[in-house]
Amino acid sequence: MRTGWWVLMAMLVVAGSARAARAGQLGELVSPGPLAKAHAALEGVRNCSSCHEAGRRVTVARCLTCHAPIADRIARKAGVHRSAGADCVSCHVEHAGRDAELRQFDMRTFNHSADTPFPLDGMHAPLARSCAMCHKQRSFLSLKTACSSCHTDVHKGALGPNCTSCHTTAVPFAKTSGVFDHSRTRFPLTGSHKQVMCVQCHTSGQQFRGLAFESCASCHMSPHRSSSFPANCATCHTTTDSWSTRVVAHDKTRFPLVGAHAQVACEKCHVSGDMARPIKADQCSTCHANVHRDSIKGDCRTCHTETSFHVTGPAGAAAKFDHATRTGFALEGKHAAVECRKCHTSISAPAVPLARKNVDFSGASTACASCHMDPHKAENGMRCEACHRPATFDVKAFQHPNHPEFYAGEHATVACVKCHVPEGRLRPVRTGQALVAFSPVGPPTTCRSCHSDVHLGQLGTACETCHDVKGARFAAVGFAHERTPFPLTGRHGMLECIKCHASETADFPAGHGTATRFAPMQGACSTCHKDPHLGQMGASCDTCHSTATFSLPNYVHRGMDDFFGGVHGGLACQSCHKRETGSFPSGTGTAVRYRVGRTCASCHKGF
Repeated sequence: MRTGWWVLMAMLVVAGSARAARAGQLGELVSPGPLAKAHAALEGVRNCSSCHEAGRRVTVARCLTCHAPIADRIARKAGVHRSAGADCVSCHVEHAGRDAELRQFDMRTFNHSADTPFPLDGMHAPLARSCAMCHKQRSFLSLKTACSSCHTDVHKGALGPNCTSCHTTAVPFAKTSGVFDHSRTRFPLTGSHKQVMCVQCHTSGQQFRGLAFESCASCHMSPHRSSSFPANCATCHTTTDSWSTRVVAHDKTRFPLVGAHAQVACEKCHVSGDMARPIKADQCSTCHANVHRDSIKGDCRTCHTETSFHVTGPAGAAAKFDHATRTGFALEGKHAAVECRKCHTSISAPAVPLARKNVDFSGASTACASCHMDPHKAENGMRCEACHRPATFDVKAFQHPNHPEFYAGEHATVACVKCHVPEGRLRPVRTGQALVAFSPVGPPTTCRSCHSDVHLGQLGTACETCHDVKGARFAAVGFAHERTPFPLTGRHGMLECIKCHASETADFPAGHGTATRFAPMQGACSTCHKDPHLGQMGASCDTCHSTATFSLPNYVHRGMDDFFGGVHGGLACQSCHKRETGSFPSGTGTAVRYRVGRTCASCHKGF
């Protein structure tokens, strides 16, 4: 019996092994190929239903049963599965072997910012070229987005887990100080604090919280020796421009700071550094040296104010000194803007800077030559103001005392040297040097002394008969053709001068040359007009024509009243006076025949 039992058991084991072997062989025959490593545990016929439904291919429902995170992304339309369809196997192909890649995508075209909630920007951007630099495991979903998952927290958790509150990917983490917005902290950086390096306050390089900043003394040492100053430095100082910016209310002291005093640094007066220590301020000489020596004594405020400490003359805003009343020499024009030291200096050596010269107000001369160089070398006397004015020092405002009408108009803008020609060394002078001489008598006033006769003697020497200095470019504004033997009337008055007076090269009274012809001129009509009558009417055109129109709208036959009575009086002119080509008094040509016979046969043939 015992032997039979073991035989039976052996037969059952053999039968079971045979069935398992047959099932494995069947799975190998049915399967199109080995599964990938990720699905290797599902190999075999018994596991086919894990992915395949009966009579159907792989369905989405079976895939998402295992891949729940993917189902969630598809539902939320997020990540690379945001537009996934109803067929997983169109992208994820199985039974391609153990080493086959189920996740097929091109890293070169994968957009990490659009397909994941973690954009690779700034310093992270180079990581997009290799996924394995961050994704060490097969699953891409298991990676954390917290900074601490990749970076070591050098602050040891003192600043919390949210690194992005201070750091950005735009710059390396070590250079965050350059972009960190300190205004989000309890101590915004203003003014000069913005220029302070982080390590000057955060000395350890890691402690960023718990720093003392309620008092300026936490960082700054007080330079004031006296204990009378308040502990709150902001009472006087601000960070607006620099640590030395003062906002102390000096007007509450015995010496309010106004004008130029407000710009003086505190230590200029408070040399000891003790701001509470009294200093003398009743006399200007306490701080300012008297640059006038003994020429001016007494209170400086007689002339100076605190606006700028400078007395520039009546035009200066700081001036209190009335130069006209106090000295009798009014500062006008160009003189008004001259600094006092320009005239009142005790040192005249050019090597000494003007700022270092002593301003001496005693004995200054009012003569022009004491400050200005005389370019005329005294040839025109010492009274410069006879020609010059302090408005410009130029002679544009000079009015000639004699013949003012001659020096008006176009002559007014002519430079003096055009008429007053510098004679230089050609004429002995008292100084023996070249100069610009202006003779008291002056140059001649005849036009010929400066202007050449463009008419070459045709019109005489009295240029002023036609020309005037008031006319533009000395135009002939005084010329009137009525004063000539040929007044311009009617149509003649509308003609340009050049129509009759043309330019020509010929012999003129002043010699041979080119000029506009003005004289002699012929007054006969035939000089300008061609005779259309060919000599039939003689040379007296004005017998019939006038300058009003030159045309002849109406003509009345004189001395032929008996002939033009009746029918003849209503005939048109061309009925008798016809245009023909023939012989006329001035020659052969074509013209209207005016001299016709008075006999009937002259017009009526066969009469």
